[in-house]
Amino acid sequence: MIDTVKIAKALSDPIRYKIMLMLAQGKGECCPISGQEEDFRPGLCNCEFVAATGMIQSRVSYHMKELVDAGLITEEPRGKWKMYFINTKTLKQYCEQLAQDFVVK
Repeated sequence: MIDTVKIAKALSDPIRYKIMLMLAQGKGECCPISGQEEDFRPGLCNCEFVAATGMIQSRVSYHMKELVDAGLITEEPRGKWKMYFINTKTLKQYCEQLAQDFVVK
């Protein structure tokens, strides 16, 4: 079960919304992952968000934690950085729940 209010709050912040858009576009170029085929799924490194937002790493980490806690993204440690991936399953459930809650029948 998703928490629609928590997701709405997470998405209401312009910085977190920008982060979600970056993940959705999935144009990560900074940190090569590894040579293994299964590691090439779309995702972005924490350092790419730091560069794109102009914020310090700890501030970016705060926003990432909010998105992870809302279930919108997942994270994986990669050396000293973390890779972030959009959680499409949660996004789809959120959209479906909004449609159920607000579409007049």
